[in-house]
Amino acid sequence: MNRTAIVLAAILVFGIGIATVMLGWNLILTLPTMEKRGGGGAWYITWAMVWITMLCSVVLGGFLLASTARKR
Repeated sequence: MNRTAIVLAAILVFGIGIATVMLGWNLILTLPTMEKRGGGGAWYITWAMVWITMLCSVVLGGFLLASTARKR
Protein backbone atom coordinates (compact mmCIF):
# COMPACT_ATOMS: atom_id res chain seq x y z
CA MET A 1 0.00 0.00 0.00
CA ASN A 2 1.17 3.50 -0.60
CA ARG A 3 1.58 6.08 2.14
CA THR A 4 -1.49 8.08 1.20
CA ALA A 5 -3.77 5.07 1.51
CA ILE A 6 -2.27 4.12 4.88
CA VAL A 7 -2.69 7.64 6.27
CA LEU A 8 -6.28 7.80 5.00
CA ALA A 9 -6.99 4.43 6.62
CA ALA A 10 -5.51 5.69 9.91
CA ILE A 11 -7.70 8.81 9.79
CA LEU A 12 -10.73 6.63 9.08
CA VAL A 13 -9.90 4.38 12.05
CA PHE A 14 -9.54 7.39 14.35
CA GLY A 15 -12.90 8.67 13.08
CA ILE A 16 -14.53 5.32 13.83
CA GLY A 17 -13.19 5.51 17.39
CA ILE A 18 -14.59 8.99 17.87
CA ALA A 19 -17.92 7.93 16.37
CA THR A 20 -18.07 4.99 18.79
CA VAL A 21 -17.78 7.26 21.82
CA MET A 22 -20.24 9.78 20.40
CA LEU A 23 -22.78 7.04 19.75
CA GLY A 24 -22.27 5.80 23.30
CA TRP A 25 -22.95 9.26 24.70
CA ASN A 26 -26.14 9.52 22.68
CA LEU A 27 -27.52 6.00 22.91
CA ILE A 28 -26.57 4.73 26.37
CA LEU A 29 -28.80 5.89 29.20
CA THR A 30 -27.31 7.67 32.21
CA LEU A 31 -26.18 5.65 35.22
CA PRO A 32 -28.94 6.89 37.57
CA THR A 33 -31.57 5.91 35.02
CA MET A 34 -30.02 2.49 34.55
CA GLU A 35 -29.77 1.93 38.30
CA LYS A 36 -33.50 2.67 38.65
CA ARG A 37 -34.18 0.03 36.01
CA GLY A 38 -31.82 -2.47 37.65
CA GLY A 39 -29.17 -2.33 34.96
CA GLY A 40 -26.25 -0.65 36.71
CA GLY A 41 -23.88 -3.54 36.02
CA ALA A 42 -24.83 -3.65 32.36
CA TRP A 43 -24.12 0.09 32.13
CA TYR A 44 -20.53 -0.41 33.30
CA ILE A 45 -20.01 -3.35 30.95
CA THR A 46 -21.38 -1.41 27.99
CA TRP A 47 -19.17 1.60 28.66
CA ALA A 48 -16.16 -0.68 29.12
CA MET A 49 -16.83 -2.14 25.67
CA VAL A 50 -17.15 1.35 24.17
CA TRP A 51 -13.83 2.50 25.66
CA ILE A 52 -12.05 -0.72 24.71
CA THR A 53 -13.22 -0.20 21.13
CA MET A 54 -11.91 3.37 21.28
CA LEU A 55 -8.58 2.17 22.64
CA CYS A 56 -8.31 -0.45 19.88
CA SER A 57 -8.95 2.18 17.21
CA VAL A 58 -6.27 4.45 18.69
CA VAL A 59 -3.76 1.59 18.76
CA LEU A 60 -4.58 0.51 15.20
CA GLY A 61 -4.45 4.08 13.91
CA GLY A 62 -1.14 4.65 15.67
CA PHE A 63 0.26 1.44 14.21
CA LEU A 64 -0.83 2.48 10.73
CA LEU A 65 0.80 5.89 11.10
CA ALA A 66 3.96 4.34 12.54
CA SER A 67 4.15 1.97 9.58
CA THR A 68 4.60 4.93 7.25
CA ALA A 69 7.89 5.93 8.93
CA ARG A 70 10.85 5.54 6.64
CA LYS A 71 13.34 2.87 7.59
CA ARG A 72 17.04 3.45 7.03
